[in-house]
Amino acid sequence: MRRPFRLLTAVLIFSLITVLVGSLSAQDQPMATVGNALNLRAGPGTDQPDIGDLTIGIALVLEGRNDAGDWVLIHTTDNSLRGWVYAPYLTLGESVTVSALPISTETMAAAEYDVLAALRATPIVPNVTARSAEIYQTGLALGNNPNRFSKVGDCQNIQEFFLGSFDRGEYVLGSFGDLQTTIDHFSGSFSRDSMSVSGGFNVYSVLDPSWSPAGCNSGESPQACEYRQWQPSFAIVSLEITSGITAEGYGWALRQVLDFWIENGVVPIVATKADNREGDWSVNATIAQIAWEYDVPLWNFLMATQPLPDYGLTDGFHLTYANNDFSDPAAMQSGWAWRNLTALQTLDVLRRGLVG
Repeated sequence: MRRPFRLLTAVLIFSLITVLVGSLSAQDQPMATVGNALNLRAGPGTDQPDIGDLTIGIALVLEGRNDAGDWVLIHTTDNSLRGWVYAPYLTLGESVTVSALPISTETMAAAEYDVLAALRATPIVPNVTARSAEIYQTGLALGNNPNRFSKVGDCQNIQEFFLGSFDRGEYVLGSFGDLQTTIDHFSGSFSRDSMSVSGGFNVYSVLDPSWSPAGCNSGESPQACEYRQWQPSFAIVSLEITSGITAEGYGWALRQVLDFWIENGVVPIVATKADNREGDWSVNATIAQIAWEYDVPLWNFLMATQPLPDYGLTDGFHLTYANNDFSDPAAMQSGWAWRNLTALQTLDVLRRGLVG
């Protein structure tokens, strides 16, 4: 048993800011909450395809209604789901009436739901793949350290929030006590300030030497710098998107990222993201498709957040915060607790399957 994490002032400020941002973005929009668990449909009617599930209490933005006014077109506040719901099952916000919404005849494109269906069928924690075993053995021959992993990503990968608490002893495993062996095995990697992690990074930044921090060589990209300094056997690749990045562009850059780590005998662990900032799931689809194509572990974090209140997000991007007390039911309603737990479980599977 380790001591629970003490909330720092910086954490409280971070959480408060993200909550306020999310609240401001919802102003002046007709809102409702889900009063009963219900299905999300591609169109207005029970004969339309079921494209998702909405749990009680989820906040919705109302976009329109059908001509009869018994179905409404909605999207969740984090933009992760969009479709039609049966109006009588909603609890409408103050001064909101269905009849005042504009009439819509829009239906959802089937391609979006093919992606979601595939991701829903993919386990959150991956298995060891044949290709990852080959990469790992190549890395051992190159001198990579089997007790080390690196992080490649943006602000959702900084050690103050992501995994660092396992080095600092600020966690309670509860029923997941068997993960302690993996915490001990990778000691030192959890709280490492990775050269390939920064709050401003995107999928292109880790390839660009101009983004390299102090301590890197001239002309050395952030991820090349991280590999030279740490020489790990595993690398968690979790990169969000910023304005102007398309799914095609993201895919091109992600391939360059994975090619680098694989060439150096490092097993890349590719993560889906909790948000749908692209609006059509295309980036999450690209992440999954490339991981499957490369036959490397896919940490399907998206699905870990789907059952959580507001999908574990405060403003459509930032994760809801709680300390890493996995025995606390309240903490396990947060995005950050599940991000840390499922990442640790993924490392545990790979340690057991590859390192022994």
